[in-house]
Amino acid sequence: MDTKQRIYRLLPIARGDTGGSSRVAQFLLSLWNGYRYRVDLQDLLYIDNDIFQDMMQVLNDLHQTNTQLDTYLKGNDIKPVIESWGDAFKSQSFDSN
Repeated sequence: MDTKQRIYRLLPIARGDTGGSSRVAQFLLSLWNGYRYRVDLQDLLYIDNDIFQDMMQVLNDLHQTNTQLDTYLKGNDIKPVIESWGDAFKSQSFDSN
């Protein structure tokens, strides 16, 4: 499975309303805009193994190819995640600016 397939497999999870959804949303939002959205890495320890492996492979692929999430994902794709979870994971330092 390639990077784009993994990302698009994670997106519907991030759009949900479960604990796993919030963790995947944190991950994707932070990769989308790490200044605005922060991920608590410890939360990622509580993800189902298959989902965790996809997340780590996406992170590894982005690192290895020196690319950003927006190479694979467009604004319309991440917008529902921002609408659902953006306020919950917005960085406090972002709010103060």
